[in-house]
Amino acid sequence: MPTKICACCGQSFPPDPRVKNQAYCSSPACQAERRKRWRQSRSRTDEVYLDNKSRAQRAWLDRNPDYWRTYRANGAGTPNKQIIDSKPALAPLSGLYRIQFIPNIDPAKSDEWIAEISPVCADCPCKENECKDITRSTN
Repeated sequence: MPTKICACCGQSFPPDPRVKNQAYCSSPACQAERRKRWRQSRSRTDEVYLDNKSRAQRAWLDRNPDYWRTYRANGAGTPNKQIIDSKPALAPLSGLYRIQFIPNIDPAKSDEWIAEISPVCADCPCKENECKDITRSTN
């Protein structure tokens, strides 16, 4: 039987003969990615799907009016709280900063962006922080 290459992980897999045009292997991570891409595609192209999704969310929220208040009160929804709390809070300073996006591994928040903001050396042509470390070590 011929094999196919998974569109998510890139590994070869034997396709299920019952599934026409199968593009993903049976790994749970790849199946989650397949479902995520399907939902994103459907949200971009199908107004009825979006309307149904919106109505279902509204109906759920009407049945659970205190959900978000309780969720925030319990400290839930902050998987990166340790990272945020471990650094001292500084007032924002003017200057040049680098924003690095970090992959989001929480499937419940697939539309959330996580970013790390760090200052960049503005006194040298390379605009990198590494040059400060190099000049210190060579002096």
